[in-house]
Amino acid sequence: MSDYIVMLPKQNAAPCASRLPVRALLRKSLIASIASAMTLCAVPVWAATSSAETSKTASTVEKLDKPTDMPPQGAQGLYQFDGSASITDPSNPFDVPRFVLKKTSAYSAYQRGFYLTAFALATKLAGMDDVHAQTLLGELYLKGNGVEQDLKEAANWFEIAADKGDREAQFNIGMLYAQGQGVEKNLDKALDYFQKAAAQGQKNAQFNLGLLYLRGQLVERDMTKAMDLLTKSAQQGVAAAQYTLANLYQSDFFPAPNLDQAAYWMQRAAQGGFVDAQLEFGLMLFHGKGVRQDFSAARAWLKQAADAGSILAQNRLARILARGYGQPADPIDAAKYYLLSKRAGKSDDWLEKFFQELPDKEKQLAINALKAHTLW
Repeated sequence: MSDYIVMLPKQNAAPCASRLPVRALLRKSLIASIASAMTLCAVPVWAATSSAETSKTASTVEKLDKPTDMPPQGAQGLYQFDGSASITDPSNPFDVPRFVLKKTSAYSAYQRGFYLTAFALATKLAGMDDVHAQTLLGELYLKGNGVEQDLKEAANWFEIAADKGDREAQFNIGMLYAQGQGVEKNLDKALDYFQKAAAQGQKNAQFNLGLLYLRGQLVERDMTKAMDLLTKSAQQGVAAAQYTLANLYQSDFFPAPNLDQAAYWMQRAAQGGFVDAQLEFGLMLFHGKGVRQDFSAARAWLKQAADAGSILAQNRLARILARGYGQPADPIDAAKYYLLSKRAGKSDDWLEKFFQELPDKEKQLAINALKAHTLW
C-alpha cells in the first residue's frame, strides 16, 4: 500500500498540492479528512498568494471571460462568489464555491464592445426575468451586434421590458411603432410609450414628445408642455432639443424674442456637435445677436461647421475670409471654401466674381487645397 493518497483536483479549481499520509488519515474520521482536503482544493491558485491571504473570506471576484487561472488585475468580473456554500448544506456537502452571474455583466461586456459575450450573458439574464438584460437584448437585435439584426425580435424584447417599466425600452419600442419597424406602424402606441418614458425622465422621449406638442401632432398643440419637455431634454444634453429651444426663443412663438436664451441654447447645441447650431451660433457671433460681436469666434465656429460639411457655412466662411473680417483676408482659403459650396450646388455671384479675379497662381493653390480637403 502506498504511503500517500493523492487528492484529485476538482473541476474549475486549482490542483491541490497537498499529500496526506495514510497514517494521519487513520487518526481521524475519513469523512472529515476528505471534507477538509476538498475545502483546501476549492481555493483557486491565483487566490492563494500568501498564507495570510488564504485565511480571508473567499469573496474575490473572478473574471471568467477567458480560460485562464489568473484574472487581469483590476478587472471587473462577470461572476462573483456568493458566499452561500456551507459544509452543512446537504446539496453542497464539500463546500464547493458557487459563482453567481452579476446583473451588470452583460451591459459591461456591451460597453467594452464584446457583443458576442454581451448577447450570451443578456440571454441568460433575460431568461431570469432581468428587465435591463431584456432591454439590452432588444438593442443588440436592433443594431445587429453579436447577433444577426432582427427588428421583430428587437421589438419583442423592447416591449417585454417596456411593459415592466424600463424607460429606455419604452422609448425604443415607441420609436419602432412610430416608424413601423419590426411592428405594424401604430402612432397611438408610439405616443403612449413616449409619454411613459418621458414621465420617467428619458431625455429622447421628452424631446420627441415635446415636438409632438409643439406641432400639435397626435396631441392638442400646447406650447407650455412643449417648452417644458424640450427644456428638460435640453438640460440633459440633447443637442437637437437645445437647437430647437434656441430657434423657438428667437422666433415669433413669443410676444418678444429672447435673444439671450436663444444664444445660450445655440451655444450649448454647437458645443454638443450639432452642425446646424455651429453655423447659427457663428452667425450670431458675427452679427452680435444675443452675444457680443466677435468676428474671430464667428470665423472659428463657421469653419467647424464648414469642415463638417455645412454648405451654407462654407459659403458664409468664404465671404468672411475673402473680406478679412476679424483677421487678415485669406483669398486662397476663401476660394477653397467657395469651390466646396459651389460643388455642392450653392451659387454665389459675388464669390464667383471674386474667384475669377484671383491671379492664376492663387486659383491653382485654391484648387490644390480643395483636392487636399476632399476625402474621396
